[in-house]
Amino acid sequence: MTAPLPADSTRRSWQDQASWRYIWAISWPIFLANITIPLVGAADTAMMGRLDDASFVGGVALGSLVFNFIYSGFGFLRMATTGLVAQAHGRGAAADIENQLVRGLVLALGLGAGLVLATPLVLGLTGALLSASPAVEGLMREYVGIRILAVPAALANMVLLGCLFGRQHMRLVLIQIVFINIFNLGLNILFVIGLGMDIEGVALASVAAQWTGLVATLLLIRWQWRDLLAGVTGRIFRHRPAWLDAAAFRQFFMIGSDITIRTMLILLSEAILLNKAAMIDDLSLAAAQLMLVMFGLIAYGLDGFAHAAEALVGEAIGRRNPPMLEMVMRRTNVLAGLSAVIIGAVTWAAGPVIIGTMTSQADLAALTMAHWHWAALLAPVSFIAFQMDGIFIGATRSREMRNAMILAFGGFLVTMLVTGRFGLNGLLAAFTIYLGLRGITLVMRMRHVRAMAAPNEDDERETGKDPDNRTGTDAGR
Repeated sequence: MTAPLPADSTRRSWQDQASWRYIWAISWPIFLANITIPLVGAADTAMMGRLDDASFVGGVALGSLVFNFIYSGFGFLRMATTGLVAQAHGRGAAADIENQLVRGLVLALGLGAGLVLATPLVLGLTGALLSASPAVEGLMREYVGIRILAVPAALANMVLLGCLFGRQHMRLVLIQIVFINIFNLGLNILFVIGLGMDIEGVALASVAAQWTGLVATLLLIRWQWRDLLAGVTGRIFRHRPAWLDAAAFRQFFMIGSDITIRTMLILLSEAILLNKAAMIDDLSLAAAQLMLVMFGLIAYGLDGFAHAAEALVGEAIGRRNPPMLEMVMRRTNVLAGLSAVIIGAVTWAAGPVIIGTMTSQADLAALTMAHWHWAALLAPVSFIAFQMDGIFIGATRSREMRNAMILAFGGFLVTMLVTGRFGLNGLLAAFTIYLGLRGITLVMRMRHVRAMAAPNEDDERETGKDPDNRTGTDAGR
């Protein structure tokens, strides 16, 4: 179990915080945790695949799509919390961390409760936007109607995850993610195989796992952060509590709106790719979907360094320490780049095995293998986009993330017009170029991140020297 960091993180050497060893130490738990994430969706499908009627698989597939959009749309709860908490952590501002935790939980539970109350509207929109047979649509409605009860807890878990990322408690992150996903898997087996349930079983498993995970994580944080949160209950309910700050809520929603626009454009770009592939033929659509599945797995593999960048960039900005910022960005980028090259090489070499795992259809396997060079390029081309996302999240520079994504999306549309005539190769080329543009457009805005770490005049007058010994002999280590 990770010992709680001191509230005043400036007591620790920033060189240690930016060391290769420390970056790896806060990255590897995310790699392990992410392994369990795809297992839940696979288990839901596998449990329904054991039943006699294929419509159960379709109901879970479409229902899961609904929640993918919901959780993607509210992903800003995790990202904004990470950046704000990381910066407070760098300042050593324990009260700000507490207020951000409470504020985020209030927002998450409130938004989640609103979605539960709006269940009829969600079901109506789902039925209007997704086409399926009556049997599949009925099962989808049952699945969504039950699983939506998990949304308040799932959104609150995002906030807790952001707090843990922000304070670099990655082993607690590992515990939270693995606990929720493994508990979900176990309940899937219990409800479907043990108790003979069908689609309501996998939906109830998600509900129980998210709420149990929320309670368990709150208890872990309360115990692990007992010094920082001592007396928190009294402060939450006092007259005019510090967390109930209108300006802070506005900041949170401004960051959230920017990140939501960015996320929707990411989802839209993938939808355009699939739609264009479907216009070629069904086989091309299936091959494009397998490429996106591979892209998702690669993203899980590279996320560890991006999350490390979020936390450490936020801390460097909180410390007002430009050398730490530069060292953190350089080292997380180097580690992510090396990992991306290795992942790309393994993807290329193991192509037949990976494709054989994803499909047993000979014609689909052959078409995917013929375009597998694009899969091998995904990690080396996209890693800088993931790293830049992490850096800008840590800096809470959401406006730049939004604007860069708008430019990258525009470039994707133009490239698609040019290369789309070359079939599936052209579509995958446009998607690969777009991934590169996502990183390049953010690299061009790095001055905004660097400006946030610059010491202000008050810092210089107060210390009479470089804060954190920025020019010390260890600075170039």
